[in-house]
Amino acid sequence: MKLTAAIIVSLVSCGAVFAVSEIYSGGRSKKKDVVHPDLLMHHPKITPEFLSSFKPTPLDFEMEWVIVDESARKYPEKITADDLRKAPTNKPPTVSERPRIANRGEFLWSEGPNDLSTRKNNEGLAFVLANDMDRARDIFEELRAKEPQFFPGRFNLGRIYLYFKQHREAIAEFEKCTQLVPQYSKNYFYLGKGYELAAQRDAADYNFLRAYRYDIYNLESLVALGDSLLEQKRTIEALNTFKHCLKEDPGFNDALIGMGKVAYTLKKYYDATLWFRSVDTRRLYKKELHYYYGESSFYAQDYQTASRQYQAMLNFPQDAIYSKVSLIRMRKRLEQTKRLLNQTVDQ
Repeated sequence: MKLTAAIIVSLVSCGAVFAVSEIYSGGRSKKKDVVHPDLLMHHPKITPEFLSSFKPTPLDFEMEWVIVDESARKYPEKITADDLRKAPTNKPPTVSERPRIANRGEFLWSEGPNDLSTRKNNEGLAFVLANDMDRARDIFEELRAKEPQFFPGRFNLGRIYLYFKQHREAIAEFEKCTQLVPQYSKNYFYLGKGYELAAQRDAADYNFLRAYRYDIYNLESLVALGDSLLEQKRTIEALNTFKHCLKEDPGFNDALIGMGKVAYTLKKYYDATLWFRSVDTRRLYKKELHYYYGESSFYAQDYQTASRQYQAMLNFPQDAIYSKVSLIRMRKRLEQTKRLLNQTVDQ
């Protein structure tokens, strides 16, 4: 009898443990939700097969925005500050004037219907072009208060917050942008940049992958992912990422720089100099090239090239590389290289 009671107590206690385990895990009877495709991109292993699995996504902007990528153009050809002041405010929009947004210099210019939001948006960008970012921030914050659903204004405000390294505010703006126009890949790219500033690498990588998912022809997001992987010392995955970029575009400067950075990380300094040498500086490229080219040449004992590259890097004192390496250290590195170069010549 006592034995039977002991068995019952034991079973009950086990059942209690099972019950607690079920509650903790969400319960066995709970039906599993369908996994959203985006969730599969949380902290994946970056392999060639994984990157090749991304396919073109058909874009359908529900808000009827016409977004034109003119990011290679820094300055607007048609809109000036004087035009904004003289433009009439009571012009009724016509059917043919669908809202048009042009991405120029990574800011969104509004064109088409000449309403107050459009004028306010472009007025703020006029101050961006004048490098008065404080005034531009004030204008876009005013625009957000009056028109919180106005997509270009929210996007531009997020870009300005990134300029001021206000990562919390930038993340909030781009999260809103992903709700307003969820198919626009740049929303996720800059959301990733915000999380990168906040040192949340997993969230940054996830959003860089989302950006690539929505626009596989824009390799900028993959370069950002590769750089992030290098920072995390996931060197082979970074190598896979940059190789994939070069598979899509063999002459893509930023991917060539990425390959050089991988070689530099692996202490293959001569190989790194070969990658850096292949960058076409007549086209757009990341100025950090000069620092890594200089460092690689220094360790490969090519002091003449190292001296030239350090000197070139000092011509860009506002570059993001100076968040990793101080300007003072860069100058000392140049002096050290010149001394070694002189010693080599004397010998």
